[in-house]
Amino acid sequence: MPTTPSQPHAPSQSPPASDTVCTGCGLLCDDYAAGHQPTDTRCLVAGQWLNSATAATTTVFGRQTSLEEALTKSASQLLASQRTLVTGLATAPLEAIGVASQLAEKLAAAIDGGLAEMARTTGPTIARVGEVTAAFEELRDRADLVIFWNCDPSATHPRFLERFIESPISSGRRQTISLGGTSVLPSSAHHRHFQLTDEQMVPTARLLQHAFEKRPAQNLATQPELLISEVVAAMQQANCIGFVSATETDHLGLSSWALAQLVRRLAHHKPAFQIPLGGGIAAGGPNAAGLATRCTWRYGSPGAIATADCDGSRFEPAEADARRLIDRGEVDCLLVLGPLPAAVKEGIATAQNPPAVIALTDLAPEPVRSQMIVLAVASARATAGTMLREDGRLVRIIPRGSSALPTLEAMLTMLNERIQQQSGAGEER
Repeated sequence: MPTTPSQPHAPSQSPPASDTVCTGCGLLCDDYAAGHQPTDTRCLVAGQWLNSATAATTTVFGRQTSLEEALTKSASQLLASQRTLVTGLATAPLEAIGVASQLAEKLAAAIDGGLAEMARTTGPTIARVGEVTAAFEELRDRADLVIFWNCDPSATHPRFLERFIESPISSGRRQTISLGGTSVLPSSAHHRHFQLTDEQMVPTARLLQHAFEKRPAQNLATQPELLISEVVAAMQQANCIGFVSATETDHLGLSSWALAQLVRRLAHHKPAFQIPLGGGIAAGGPNAAGLATRCTWRYGSPGAIATADCDGSRFEPAEADARRLIDRGEVDCLLVLGPLPAAVKEGIATAQNPPAVIALTDLAPEPVRSQMIVLAVASARATAGTMLREDGRLVRIIPRGSSALPTLEAMLTMLNERIQQQSGAGEER
């Protein structure tokens, strides 16, 4: 099962803290000292994050205005909406996601954070077959064989290799193998790459499982014998095996399913686990894991929630995900936390009747073909809170500096209160 805490919003122990946590991606690197300069790191994402500045201003339909007016207009828009979609979310700390959930429930809104698995008809792999996972540090400290399963972490998680693969291991030299379209690391005595297409990943997983257990494999596409023999030999010699995979690139979910089955069978024989990387820098925010966990505990699913209801919500993957709701014209108002996700912007651009947009963000949003209200909030760099790293580790965010603007959580609370006031006034009339 995944290594997520049982109560992500109320940890029994204080999560670890450091001088600076970079919220540029889901790795949430916490090894930067206070005052760290962008030139001190090879990570361009961290450099951009450390250099970022609050640029949003509070506006109503392009006109700069007061927070008071913007809150009133936002509340009126949400109350008049036939169906609202709450999205973004992955940029927010757990505390703000909790307030956004309360607001969504009050509005009977749909919720989807834009996670790639929510656009699959099959939904998340873990919901179908389960996964044997571990923390990133387990991979770093224990796995003497690491197999990259049709993924390249350096493309989505800039410091993953540096922090969790390239460091030495006490039991000897780490061996790595990459299966798929990218070699990941240069070929050497300690790294082998086997070129495979996406279509070959599922039969490869099944062949590896049968060969490792010395069982005959029938009705499976033939794979190179050298690949199977060398990978199985490496797995047999290893003391601990770690598989690194990318959930974002598996659009059908079949490869994730086959790999989960393989890892589960290997784990019966020796320590073996999977590190299913999320979207990283393309996930729409650093707290995608926190979003998925918080929504799962509250609604029973990590996204594609047709109507927010903590007493029983409907999970509709590939039906109630943000893009499809916009494409079908089923929502007339979007409440967006953070920058507009790429899929949301594309959906608005092609919609016949684009929905109104209320964006709570610290960065000036790109213009969209829609009525838009912007509620400017404090930069993430000046906001305290907690997030979940992609492997489920709880990380406390310590502000770097201060801001005169409300935090995202505070802005959501004010919006919630304004909706309560205006809905009460409407009932009295």
